[in-house]
Amino acid sequence: MSDDIKIEIGKRIREERERQGLTREQVCDTEDELTVKQLMRIELGRSLPTIVKLQYISDKLGVSLNYLLGETKLDIPEDYYQAKYKLMKSPVYGDPERIKKKLKDIEELYDNYIEFLPEEELLAIDLLEKSLDFMIREEDSIIEYVFEDYLTQALKKETYSLNDLLLISHYAYRCQDSNYDKGIIDEFRRKLIKQELQGEELFNIELMGALTSIAGIYVMHHDYKDMKSVVDKLYEIMHSCMQHSYQPGIIVFEAKYYLFYENNRDKATELYNTATVLAEAFGDQVFIKNLKMEMEKDFPNCQVKCNKDVPLIK
Repeated sequence: MSDDIKIEIGKRIREERERQGLTREQVCDTEDELTVKQLMRIELGRSLPTIVKLQYISDKLGVSLNYLLGETKLDIPEDYYQAKYKLMKSPVYGDPERIKKKLKDIEELYDNYIEFLPEEELLAIDLLEKSLDFMIREEDSIIEYVFEDYLTQALKKETYSLNDLLLISHYAYRCQDSNYDKGIIDEFRRKLIKQELQGEELFNIELMGALTSIAGIYVMHHDYKDMKSVVDKLYEIMHSCMQHSYQPGIIVFEAKYYLFYENNRDKATELYNTATVLAEAFGDQVFIKNLKMEMEKDFPNCQVKCNKDVPLIK
């Protein structure tokens, strides 16, 4: 798919909007579905809209979807979705080699599919890349300017899409090592807990990922007041979706809650022991190493030496 298609669709939208005497602000209305910045990028041929956004625009302009599309077909190759699923399915647990492998896989996705992908798919891949890159580079900025309008939209929503979850996860992960807006994080936590599980496996996995990133903020900032609500939702998702490989990491968050908020050392010890048994059963050596490091931090009498904070689920 060439840039000519993006330009042609954008031109049709702009011409029809201007013919009706409408501003971008009038078309976007509350910006819950489409922001002015997004519409501008579409009209300038810089962004290929999804069918959902095209349907919204066609409804606002009172024209058919086929009119805006012309002869264009927005078909995405099936093997792209298979590659995306593989990319998102497996956790990296902060391991540099796993992160580098995924970054290489993302580079191949760009090379093979960038001309076929609408803005939402490009955003998803970009967020994955930025999150992985931040894990090994630890840049200072909280969130890139290009994501700000998406973040504003997410704050207005009650029901999230997969991309919303990726954005929240990215934003929360970058808040773990810096000062952050507690109001924004609490709003995201409240809404994430209310999300209904979907038939799409990646949505449910990334819902766990977003909650995990918020739990990571509580750990890094030693603020465990709301940790239990996050842990309870993580358990609900895990059991409903049969994602039991995530259980050891969830148990660690629960252990930290009991240790640092409830001051229940015995309960925390019991939970850590359970997490250790399960982790060894699943056999992921990277996670087992991270788990031992967390135990050393929380229980200094452990024999394993700990050097730095490491992700337990992401």
